[in-house]
Amino acid sequence: MTNPSSVPFDPQHLAAQFSAAQINEATARIPAAELGVPSSVAEAMAVQEITSSALPSEPLGYKVARSPDGIPVVGRLWPLALDGDQTVAEFPWRAGVKIEVEIAVTLASALPPRAEGYSIDEIRAAIGGVHLGVEILDSRIAEGGKAPYLLFLADRLGNGGYALGPSVPESLLDLNGEKQLLVRLGETTIYAAEARHPTGNVMDWLSGWASNSDRPAGSLSAGEIITTGSLCGAPEAAEPGLLTVELEGGYTMAVRLTA
Repeated sequence: MTNPSSVPFDPQHLAAQFSAAQINEATARIPAAELGVPSSVAEAMAVQEITSSALPSEPLGYKVARSPDGIPVVGRLWPLALDGDQTVAEFPWRAGVKIEVEIAVTLASALPPRAEGYSIDEIRAAIGGVHLGVEILDSRIAEGGKAPYLLFLADRLGNGGYALGPSVPESLLDLNGEKQLLVRLGETTIYAAEARHPTGNVMDWLSGWASNSDRPAGSLSAGEIITTGSLCGAPEAAEPGLLTVELEGGYTMAVRLTA
């Protein structure tokens, strides 16, 4: 996308703008034209590092993805709710919020960067748990995912929160449309179709990030939570309310969006 901004890029200033855009205020989103746009993935990730430095160090979780140029990237998950088995996590709602239902993993052992990368078997051997999860998408940028990609990446890929839900079988890492997924907001169905990853492979983006030798030395550490990509696209949550997820096989969870 063409850069709509003439504002010079400064990582500290951009990070401060994102941090000031409080997620529960209706006027908090900032037009892309008022933001300096990074010129590389490295510059975008530098902004993420600055904003993350102001967040609690734990729990530590990331969403994995791939840039339009095929470069593995991540976005910090925050706030990150871990008690999905016991209580219903709550996140602020405002117009334009979207949700993604995903498979997440927790790492039992570290996968430090190495030149030869990692095989799928090696990555799966490092996984300690597999979970259902819900990501809240609420960018600090007015245009959200339609903003210049590197600006969106600097904004943690639009993450507005994540709820780690119940444990599910490891076999769901192979999920590719075989199970039906139903998502409701209150009494309204916002998704009812096959659960399918954008690439057709739940492990695809995690594998790409693990095998990226240029990633930070401490990334993919033991205990880290990684969510792997949406199984339902990104339907909009048109109003606050209780969001319920039912994945065929009896796997369920819920989060509440509060006005």
